[in-house]
Amino acid sequence: MATFRLIRIEAPEWATQPDLRIYRVTVAEYAAIQRHREEMLQVVHREVEAYLNDPRLIFDGDKDGFPHRRRLTGSYYIGGEMYETHGEPVAFVISVMCRCLESPKSGMDREDDYLGLQVWLRCCPGRWSSFEVFRNTDSSSI
Repeated sequence: MATFRLIRIEAPEWATQPDLRIYRVTVAEYAAIQRHREEMLQVVHREVEAYLNDPRLIFDGDKDGFPHRRRLTGSYYIGGEMYETHGEPVAFVISVMCRCLESPKSGMDREDDYLGLQVWLRCCPGRWSSFEVFRNTDSSSI
């Protein structure tokens, strides 16, 4: 199976507005996380690519099943985010919903949502280079 490369795009015009949920996170803490957003999104991107390149998680070739690589365009966008504070010592759990696109279906003139990948991250205050995947990435048909 050849390596499947992805690109993160801005949400398409037809997409619903990305959802943002924040629980037990102060405005200052959220702002601190956002100052490191690109590092966070790089970890998310690596996880999405790893998921879509794992032959145990995705179908390819003549095999039928969901999700199937031939239906993917190689583009995804951020469809929602959740931030929550957990435990002692304090750590932040972050969920980023990635919406992977499929090629236009017969009779359609645009790409559409196909696969949702909810990437779970964890990081500690003050250690912003430590964004790490926290749990399994959840997949869904969208």
